[in-house]
Amino acid sequence: MKTKFIILITLCFFFSMPVKAQDPTKKIMQGLLGKGKLDESKLPDAYTFDWEFKTEIKTAKNDPMQMDYLINSNSKNYFGMVMSSKELKGKGTMRIVMDSKEKISIMFMNMNGQNMAQMTKIKDQKSSKKEPKYSFKEIGTKTILGYTCYGMQMENADFITNVYFTLDAPVNFSAFFAFSNNKNNPKGFDPALLKVLEEDALLMEINAQHKKKKKQSFTMTAISLKEKKTEIKKEDYQFMSFGMGF
Repeated sequence: MKTKFIILITLCFFFSMPVKAQDPTKKIMQGLLGKGKLDESKLPDAYTFDWEFKTEIKTAKNDPMQMDYLINSNSKNYFGMVMSSKELKGKGTMRIVMDSKEKISIMFMNMNGQNMAQMTKIKDQKSSKKEPKYSFKEIGTKTILGYTCYGMQMENADFITNVYFTLDAPVNFSAFFAFSNNKNNPKGFDPALLKVLEEDALLMEINAQHKKKKKQSFTMTAISLKEKKTEIKKEDYQFMSFGMGF
């Protein structure tokens, strides 16, 4: 069964498209990335970041996976993701930059001494007439990584999900909201709260429990947040022209 908003808020924080809960990372990327050759000359010479936000994702089916977010505190035009999994360990690195200004994603791969890159167009997200019904309630606060985090419980027919976010961190997920489709915001969600989340919030923890299918339950936990300069230069990579296959 397809779910919405729950996985979405977990990994990319309010990207608006339906994804399947049982394999969050793969399904998120399937929803975000299209296929086809694009012109790399439109890209900036480099993508720069000054913060690194590390998280760990656990599901009932798969081994824990680390997802690190790269954030530029001075730009809402793009953000980066670094995925670490059992399959990639020791073989190289894979970084994905989501560029909302150009409406593309770029996968930068460093494998076996080769630097390869691939551009894919980000699909336009269409609103759905069949919106799941959610209920929301506050569940108090807790401290995560030294920050006061506000809790919110969301429930629909399938999931009960506890989310904690902070408004005190030196960075936020505003760049993530550049990809959101306001038409797809969940029914019943307070627009005023959404505005706060768009501009000030950093997601720190989520615990999603499926009411019937335990294998679809998952958690995301913040591991660390620190200043770290990262630069990805276009000239260092050879761009491939074929489409992404998942």
